[in-house]
Amino acid sequence: MAYVINQAAPPPMIIEQHQPQMIIEQAPPPMIIQQPQPQVIIEHPPPPVYVQAPPAMAVVNAPAPVAIQAPMKSLPAATFCRFCQQQVVTVTKPINGVLTWIVVGTLFFCLIWPFCLIPFCVSSCKDIKHTCPRCNNVLHTYKRV
Repeated sequence: MAYVINQAAPPPMIIEQHQPQMIIEQAPPPMIIQQPQPQVIIEHPPPPVYVQAPPAMAVVNAPAPVAIQAPMKSLPAATFCRFCQQQVVTVTKPINGVLTWIVVGTLFFCLIWPFCLIPFCVSSCKDIKHTCPRCNNVLHTYKRV
């Protein structure tokens, strides 16, 4: 007879394999240290102080004031008479001038001879003579042409 021996099987063998651990080392990020910027302070010196002495009193022999003359055209004008040395308003008087004779000649040659005497009656065709009312000297003559 044969004997059968039942033996328990040996326990299975468990083989543990340890995998090597991979350690990755990273360099730490560089540390940036910011230092505060120094404050720049600009100081302006105060403006210089100028002291002016009061002007000295001077005696000046000034000539008589001269008035500003208005342009002497066809209206009376205030002016200083150089003959009587007075401030006056001129007296005006129309006199025949070059423009009067040009208009008379033009009308005569255009055969409008009956009307050629009209410029002698129109004062806007005549020159203007300005005289002083005190000494009656001619101060200026305004000529149209």
